[in-house]
Amino acid sequence: MRGSRATFPSRCSSSRPPTTGSAAPPTRAPSGASSCATSECGPSRRSAADEGRVSVVRMPLPPDRSHVRTEARHPASAGLDRLDAAGVVALMADDHRAVADAVAAAAPAIGALVESMVPKFAQGGRLVYFGAGTSGRLGVLDASECPPTFMSDPGQVVGVIAGGDAALRRSSEGREDEWDGARAEIERLAIGPLDTVVGIAAGGTTPYPRGAVRLAKARGATTAFVACVPMEAPEGCDHLVVVDTGPEVLTGSTRLKAGSATKLALNGITTALFTRLGKVRGNLMVDLSATNDKLVDRAIRTVMQFDPSRTREEAWALLEANGRSVKRAIEVPNWQPTLAGERVRLRPLRESDRDALHAAASDPLIWEQHSARDRHMRPAFDRYFDGRMASGGALAVEDSDGAVVGLSGYYDWNPVDRSVVVGYTFLVRRLWGSGANAELKRLMLDHAFRWTDVVWFHVSPGNLRSQRALEKLGARRDREESVPVDGVPSPRVIYRIEK
Repeated sequence: MRGSRATFPSRCSSSRPPTTGSAAPPTRAPSGASSCATSECGPSRRSAADEGRVSVVRMPLPPDRSHVRTEARHPASAGLDRLDAAGVVALMADDHRAVADAVAAAAPAIGALVESMVPKFAQGGRLVYFGAGTSGRLGVLDASECPPTFMSDPGQVVGVIAGGDAALRRSSEGREDEWDGARAEIERLAIGPLDTVVGIAAGGTTPYPRGAVRLAKARGATTAFVACVPMEAPEGCDHLVVVDTGPEVLTGSTRLKAGSATKLALNGITTALFTRLGKVRGNLMVDLSATNDKLVDRAIRTVMQFDPSRTREEAWALLEANGRSVKRAIEVPNWQPTLAGERVRLRPLRESDRDALHAAASDPLIWEQHSARDRHMRPAFDRYFDGRMASGGALAVEDSDGAVVGLSGYYDWNPVDRSVVVGYTFLVRRLWGSGANAELKRLMLDHAFRWTDVVWFHVSPGNLRSQRALEKLGARRDREESVPVDGVPSPRVIYRIEK
């Protein structure tokens, strides 16, 4: 019976040393042996006598990877070839239960990586994935899904795969051994200190992403490596993310469980990153542009979820007026931030502040020019405190020693007019004249102007001290009118400061 015969030459037929400047002519090997097209073993040349034979090119003996967990045989799938189709799928599904647990165990490492990226992204930094084969394709996939999900610039998250874009559709796994192949992409992208380069390799040994990490670190970038096996951090790696998934149902096929875990880990990186960058409100995507029917419908429902009083038609009109940008349409700012200056620190008011704040407010002289002059007394103070707690914008004021020394807050946010009111402010008398009040107001103004064009102040007509302080800050007296204070109409002098 005739069949194919493989020949394994004991040595390369061309022993000529490497040349430079010109290529040496190929040397024909004897029948049954391979020939080299270059000074390294290249593709074999076949003659008519070789028909029916398989010629195998000699290559260096590769490293032994039997210790890599993704290369191990899975004991539960030893009889995979005896299962019917449904049995194969059921076994794979059962084995994939380990994926979520593996990624959850890696959450602290992923979180540390993301937190290191947040300030860099705010300064124009980028996230660049490097990988080969399935790992490279998953990096490209995650990067390509960020612009429609988070309205990010296409250049903010980049996926680079060994072999280039052609490798997305046609396997180029042979390119993964070229660790220096990442150099051209590192240079083309001008990787620098504001960037974060993440190498991806299920088994952790792939030269291409390991080389990318090493080269990026040399250029000052933050670096990370994502693998699905326990391993030591490769050279130049700042953040090692191990998603330990173990052996595959189909031995060594890391497109399976390791691929699923890698996708979840990368999704976690970008979702956590853009959430920290303010692209998410609650669990809703708000920084998206409604460009098709599905996204328009989602955008309308998102606006209505933030303001249930709006009809579907009103929500659509608001989106149209804001370029179909959900984030601009709803503009949900944080009215209980933590703000720190040299003299004072503002933080969200807590119920546990009640007694300490009453102690600070118990001096009658604080309230002598206010319309509510009895706030130093507990019943009136409690009404004041309860109203501020319910407002959603109250801020406790602490001094440099951390003692509660006053209160202020935001209220009456108007997204249409892009305005908000700052008020209900008081400080203990020992801080009067110290510059603490001016610092407090400047901190609040700077924060408010991230979302507003106008900040209003409502001051009692008799509170000349507060009026003078506002005028020193550049506030302009706008008008006098009656406004509700703790539910009771009260005369007020209205001041404004524009962005």
